[in-house]
Amino acid sequence: MMSGKQRTKIALSFGEPDRVPRFWPGFWPEFVEIWTRSHPGADPLEYFGSDVRLVAPDESAWPGQAGIQRVEGDMIVFRDGWGQLKRSQRTKQGMGELLEPAVRGRIDPDTLAFQDPAADNRYEEAARQMDRWKDDLFIFGKTGGPYLRAAFMRGEENFWMDVAEDPQWTRAFVDRVADHITAVGVEQIRRFGLEDSGIAIYDDVASSAGPFVGPHHYESIFLPALRRMVKAYKDAGAGVVMHHSDGNVLPLLDMWIDAGVQAINPVEFRTGMDPVAICRQYDGRLVCIGGLDNCAILPRGDRDEVRDHVLHLLEAGRGGGFVIGPHSIGPDVDPATMQYVLELLDEHGTYPLARS
Repeated sequence: MMSGKQRTKIALSFGEPDRVPRFWPGFWPEFVEIWTRSHPGADPLEYFGSDVRLVAPDESAWPGQAGIQRVEGDMIVFRDGWGQLKRSQRTKQGMGELLEPAVRGRIDPDTLAFQDPAADNRYEEAARQMDRWKDDLFIFGKTGGPYLRAAFMRGEENFWMDVAEDPQWTRAFVDRVADHITAVGVEQIRRFGLEDSGIAIYDDVASSAGPFVGPHHYESIFLPALRRMVKAYKDAGAGVVMHHSDGNVLPLLDMWIDAGVQAINPVEFRTGMDPVAICRQYDGRLVCIGGLDNCAILPRGDRDEVRDHVLHLLEAGRGGGFVIGPHSIGPDVDPATMQYVLELLDEHGTYPLARS
């Protein structure tokens, strides 16, 4: 039997391995709590056979400044590594209400000084994960992308106004942030030996209705930085560059492919992103990683609907170029439904794929 690393490499090269590879990005703690009642001590990522894992260093601008600023009853006020001052419940640090962005005005982007992208403490935990998984699984390193991290630093409402009112400044700001992220990406390729696997750019640029900004603004403001990132990662030796974005990104795919992106994730089915259609349209040029609908079909749990959905998605795997998986699995998905998905994949996901 092939290892997860072997089968994923074959699929990403548009070949057919022993079975369609699987990528389970993660399970919410609430799901794991329910699931482990019947599987005590088990790791759901191992149980469900994830062939792919992510390792993510700390790419933030100022990791040394992150921490709790004050406590207000059952709430905390904290600053994250991107300089955002936030308020949240103690148990939900990382989310929360934005009180103050890091960059409050349209300053000269060249005056931004980030902490050293090559600092060892950015990579220590990711390196431990890499050592555990690198022999058996296909590992994607991870960075952010040009849109979302810049929006973190300005605050999203401010950032949208920047795009509309001063696209020239916005591009310069995006370029400055992207240069820092790219340096972190290149460093992890070097440290982790990602020449044998790849790196993922996580940049949520769309909702279910489509991209947050129109094609013109995306192409003029964000695409140049993305193009430089992809080139830098490939020049550093990354085997595959994947772009992750929630939502419907169909209007951006041609631009991404032209920029050198080789794979997309999570291919959210509920938004109109059908991996079967995408794989046919971009045959041999774009790998789809994802497709399982964790927002509607899996939570409903109707066995006939789930079966039809899984069998349809497996059609994207003909000739390789497809890795099946959901976004993260929450407590709205019954563990019994996930068990059924696993049984369907075990029965129908083996090559050569049967005709449905």
